[in-house]
Parts: sequence; structure tokens; C-alpha cells
Amino acid sequence: MGRVAVKFAYDGTRFMGSQRQPQERTVESELLKALLKIGAITSANDNRFRMASRTDRGVSALGNVFAVDTDFKRSEILAAMNASCRNVYCYAWADVPDTFSPRRAAERWYRYHLPFRGQNIERMMDCAKEFEGEHEFRLFCKPDDKVTLRRLGSVEVRCEGAMIIIDLHAREFLRNMVRRIVSAIDQAGSGTVTVEEVRSALKGEGRSMGLAAAEGLFLMDVRHDLEWTFGPTGPMLMRLAEEVYQTRMRLLFHEAVLEKSMSSQ
Repeated sequence: MGRVAVKFAYDGTRFMGSQRQPQERTVESELLKALLKIGAITSANDNRFRMASRTDRGVSALGNVFAVDTDFKRSEILAAMNASCRNVYCYAWADVPDTFSPRRAAERWYRYHLPFRGQNIERMMDCAKEFEGEHEFRLFCKPDDKVTLRRLGSVEVRCEGAMIIIDLHAREFLRNMVRRIVSAIDQAGSGTVTVEEVRSALKGEGRSMGLAAAEGLFLMDVRHDLEWTFGPTGPMLMRLAEEVYQTRMRLLFHEAVLEKSMSSQ
């Protein structure tokens, strides 16, 4: 029996988070249900199922990774998983050593999509630079995290039309860390928080600066320096096309209601 890693994506608004929870539909539970259905595993423990990154309810992923021990035919595993999963899309696989753990990643990349409301972008960029390097993140994570000294590789801010994009790169992140950093950067751009206050908070002094909404956050990729094999993804693409169509129809409806409401004023 060999070990395989699978790269997958999911819409976080469709799940109660990624980690298994009793009586709740989560990303892990959906993956495990599919793996059991196709006969790839007998149980999560027996086949050493592990996932690279846990995400909160509402947080989506484009490049998360799970690993599992299985004899399932590699050339068929993506098609089988995509035929059995709902709202999870498996698109690449790689054979890995028996000792491979997806948690031990070379880098994680998160992206936050923030609406532009007139924030000062230059001030946000200055604030973002304060987070780079090694800092004490006690005020930028869940209170029960014990070891809160972490190193961030880069935090970059740019404006694209009506959206502010914030990219964060690091080997690992604490729970809620990205959303708390984004909240501080957003408040710095709005003028309710100063760069000096952020600097103090990164020494563990001062106060927490809130938590950005989960729905704006995407786990873009988890990098392991593996040789990935992509596809076939025909059924997955058909499901995605249907999802895109339904999303556009909802958007058209809301835009029409907004236009009608504005024209009546």
C-alpha cells in the first residue's frame, strides 16, 4: 500500500469549516465519505488520512492538500473523488513517501479579498510591512494558542478596481491569524488604527484589532515541492460550469433589484 497526496479546492460557504465535527457537514467529512464510498480507505485512522491546513467556516481553498495510504489506482482517483464529492474539487495527485505529512509544508499562501471603501492604500501597505518577519502574534490569534511567536515571509497589499487584495505568505499560521492581520490593515487604511498601535500589538502589548469576515479569505496554495499529476477533470469542470452559471444568475438578480431600487429614489 502506497501513500498519495491529492490537491483540492472547495467553497467554504458550503461547509461548517474543514475539520471533522459531530453531526456537521465539513470538508474532511465530505472527503472521507467519498474515499470510503469509492473503496480507497477503510477508515481515517487505518489509512492515516491527514489534511495540510484547517480552515474556518466560510473560508475557501484553491490549493489545500490531503494525504492518505491507499492502493486505489492513481490514474482514476481524481475522477472517482470528483464523482463522489459535493462542493469539493480534486484536481491533482502525487505519490509521496510513507513518512509524508501534508502539515509539514514549505509554504502556505493566503489571499484576502477586501471591498474598497475609500481606505488609504499607502497606509495599508505601510501597515502590512510591519507584519513581515518574526513577531509575537499573541494579539493576532485565538486566545488559547500557546506558542505565538511566528515568522511571516511577506504581506502585500494592492488595489484592483473595487477590491483590495491582500496576499500573505508563511510556512505556518496560527488560528484566526490571517483574518486578524487583515482587520488591523483595514483599520489602518480607514484611520481607526495607527501603524504605531500595530507595532505595539506585535510586541504583545495593547489590544486586539478585531476579526475580518471569513468569506473574504482564500487558501490559495500549500506548497510541498511535489511533482503533481493533473487531471482528468472532465466531470469536475462540468460541475464547476453549472456552479458558475447559478452564481451569475443570482448576481444578475441582485444587480437588477439594486438598479430598480436606486432608480425609484
